[in-house]
Amino acid sequence: MKRTIGTILTSMGIIFILFACIAFMSDKAVLGFTLTKWETLVPFIVGALFLFVGVGMLNKVAD
Repeated sequence: MKRTIGTILTSMGIIFILFACIAFMSDKAVLGFTLTKWETLVPFIVGALFLFVGVGMLNKVAD
């Protein structure tokens, strides 16, 4: 169960970070969202949080 949740959180973290990076680099709308440079900080922080929590959960799971 922890392995599945850890994998999901890690995947979501990567997706959020990639979205934030693409939105930061783009001047146009990304997936229908128009974000300023400062607004891209929110999905980046959420993605980093999900990524670190997911990786932490995967590290604690014993095989």
